[in-house]
Amino acid sequence: MKIKSLNSASLAKVPGLTYLILAVIFSPFIHFMANVEGQTGLTESLIIILAVILFYGIAGVIGGFLIGVIYNLIAKKFGGIEIEFETT
Repeated sequence: MKIKSLNSASLAKVPGLTYLILAVIFSPFIHFMANVEGQTGLTESLIIILAVILFYGIAGVIGGFLIGVIYNLIAKKFGGIEIEFETT
């Protein structure tokens, strides 16, 4: 069995949501590290946290989409990933 192509838009969702969730989890630590360097106000901290979450989510979507596009180009020229399944 061989994967001939990937739906790039569909593939973009998975890393986009994964990076978004990771950013939500790690944002408090980023906030803490920012406060160690110098005092930031609540407004600045919230803006930084939201910017980090949005950046990681958008970067994940763009990265996943590009992986799909690049995979499809390579698979057309050199063949797709071969997968072997075993039935039990």
